Amino acid sequence: MILRLAYKDLKKDRLMSLCIIAAMTAVIAPLLLLFSLRYGILSTLEDNLKNNPLNLEIKMLSGHKLKADFFEELRQNPHTGFVIEMTRSLSVTSDVKAGSKVLTSVESLPTAPGDPLVALSSLKGDLQDREIYISSAMAEDLALTQGDEIRVVIRRTRGGRQETGSENFTVQGVIAGGLLPRHTMLMTLKALTDMEDFRDGYEPELFSDGTNPNLKRDTFAKARIYARSIEDVPPLSRKLREQFNVQDKLADIENVKAIARVLNFIFLTVALTSVIGGIIALGGLLFSSLGRKQSSFALLQLTGFSGYSVTLMVVLESLMLAVAAYGCALLLEKIGTVCFNLYFGSLIQGGGVVSLLTPLHIAAGALITLAVAALVALICVRLKFLRISIAAALREVK
Repeated sequence: MILRLAYKDLKKDRLMSLCIIAAMTAVIAPLLLLFSLRYGILSTLEDNLKNNPLNLEIKMLSGHKLKADFFEELRQNPHTGFVIEMTRSLSVTSDVKAGSKVLTSVESLPTAPGDPLVALSSLKGDLQDREIYISSAMAEDLALTQGDEIRVVIRRTRGGRQETGSENFTVQGVIAGGLLPRHTMLMTLKALTDMEDFRDGYEPELFSDGTNPNLKRDTFAKARIYARSIEDVPPLSRKLREQFNVQDKLADIENVKAIARVLNFIFLTVALTSVIGGIIALGGLLFSSLGRKQSSFALLQLTGFSGYSVTLMVVLESLMLAVAAYGCALLLEKIGTVCFNLYFGSLIQGGGVVSLLTPLHIAAGALITLAVAALVALICVRLKFLRISIAAALREVK
């Protein structure tokens, strides 16, 4: 009964009701759009940061003599996601022949199960010594696909003579675009060390006849290192910087965090200002509306309505107005979201949305709106109606 009376009262005073809905919509819609921009931009930047394993990589910039205990300690570090030994940079370049096409100075990197570049490319990650993965640019330039065979050729100078070693490798997959330098191969550590050993004058199993393998190798020059997550990059990088000169993406990570802090501050400042202004506007309109209706509420009390029932009726009216205003604001936010995503989506590196609200955000916004509307209604009832006697209200009608 009270709900029906509240609806009829709003319908009767529809002009004031529409004014209150418009005022609330004017406050809620910009807040929803502002929050959707904040969440959309940050979530896109963070997703691009987290989903790109290159941001997890920590590169060693110079060569060292790294023993097995160094790699074991690094693998035991809780911040390490993937690590594998590497040879000298100058020892892992080669020429690649595929049919009539040739590429020179192709770089090779070691890989093993768990390699984040391989995982992101949806490849099995378990190579044999004569199998490789290749970069997308290399696959495009040589017209290679999975199952194709290439010939890798390396050269050395020994005793004043030029010698050549070569080996056939089978392409087992293509690494997703942008994850590897233009012409790069991923191969097993065994294949990579044989490449270096051949250049050092040995006769390894690969690239030679295997008559003089290097049995004395106990150190490696570098390591391919990836942190477990974005949050693990700073502590792992700090640990490595204590001994080595390294390069990481800490600057990019800090830039995203700085953007997040700026957007959070802007949103909180604008939101607080808008909410305070909206509460004042809503309170003023409700206060004015109650002033026009106090005689009607007095008559309701004469017919048996208690002060609690009248208060409940006013709160229900406020909640209905809030629901209508939130619906209008949500519609305007969706229109704004579509416009922002169409216009600005392509400007974000890696693509993505710039404006986004999840169902949880929408539900939270609705609950906050209803709670504020109910609280403002209670305060207005307390200030305007419950302090006026029924007799005084009826005298004003006369």
